[in-house]
Amino acid sequence: MGHKIGGPSVTDLIATQSENLTRAATMLTNLVQAEPRVREDINAKLHAIENEADEATHTVLKKINSSFVLPYDREDLFNLTSIIDDCIDMIDEAGDNIVLYGVDELPEKAIKLVGIISECAQSTEDAMQHLDKITEKMRAFWVGINQLENHGDTVYRSIISDLFNDPEAEPMKVLKMKFVVDCFEAAIDRFENLAAVVETIAIKEN
Repeated sequence: MGHKIGGPSVTDLIATQSENLTRAATMLTNLVQAEPRVREDINAKLHAIENEADEATHTVLKKINSSFVLPYDREDLFNLTSIIDDCIDMIDEAGDNIVLYGVDELPEKAIKLVGIISECAQSTEDAMQHLDKITEKMRAFWVGINQLENHGDTVYRSIISDLFNDPEAEPMKVLKMKFVVDCFEAAIDRFENLAAVVETIAIKEN
């Protein structure tokens, strides 16, 4: 998107902010696929992305606060920006939990949840690049995110069932893994919240 007179527009800035979603999701993917001994270094890179994302969020909020004319409802734009930040925070927290709790190998289904997070992140970034004009593509976006969230719920419930029905599982390891997958699920839920805000904007525009 080209910059307008007076600097980038609010939608330009949200598009830039959303790029941190895929950066964070990619780093989380790297972290879960890495050997435990190198995860701390990767987690530090994830923290750095989260810090940059915070700065991008403040930039967007400042623009919303200082603009008299906005493309959409001010509260919707605030919510959208805040939830993008929440998604990145949850991805960062998931990485933290893996490292802090010394989680070793993650089950295949947990890796699948990380894949769903990555799909949500990429889909959201793509959609935010076209936020200045609500089209039919946007409907495909929130429908797609809802489907991913439903799939994520199914995988999450299956993981929890596996964890608590394994008679040989060590209670502490079960608890640690639950902390991790809870964060994965929370991140996916926040993407659904984000998609709902976009849907609200679309309804108001029609």
